[in-house]
Amino acid sequence: MRRAILIALAVLVFAAGAWVVRFAEEVVGIPREAYASDWTAIFIIDHLRTSGDWPTGWHDLRDEYDRLAVPQHYAWTFDELQTLIDVNWDSSIDAIRESEVPLDNVQLTSGRQVSYNGDPDVLIHDAVRTGSYEHQIRRRIGEEGEPIRI
Repeated sequence: MRRAILIALAVLVFAAGAWVVRFAEEVVGIPREAYASDWTAIFIIDHLRTSGDWPTGWHDLRDEYDRLAVPQHYAWTFDELQTLIDVNWDSSIDAIRESEVPLDNVQLTSGRQVSYNGDPDVLIHDAVRTGSYEHQIRRRIGEEGEPIRI
């Protein structure tokens, strides 16, 4: 009887430990993904503002990444960012402007929906429909000091 209780207790402790590890991995990934969502929305909105066109691939956002992100603050490289986010490169400014609701253009590859500034599709939709780029950043990401000139 004592042996059965010890085995049951060991199984329970192991299962609880596995659950804690899995939960911790999930929670740790949230800030990284939230920033990836935010940064991608910022890069797309800035690209729309400066070029007037929807980006056709990550190569179109490289200039925004290089200009707006501080190398010492990179949470990930440009290549790593691309593994975290799926963008609908076939969308268009006209499709966004004509849609009453935000289109699903920016999604995390994990399937989660997390961000700090709000849903990236809503931010992009609002920027396109209103012409107001309130989420345009004034400083490079991760940098304090004088605002950047854009």
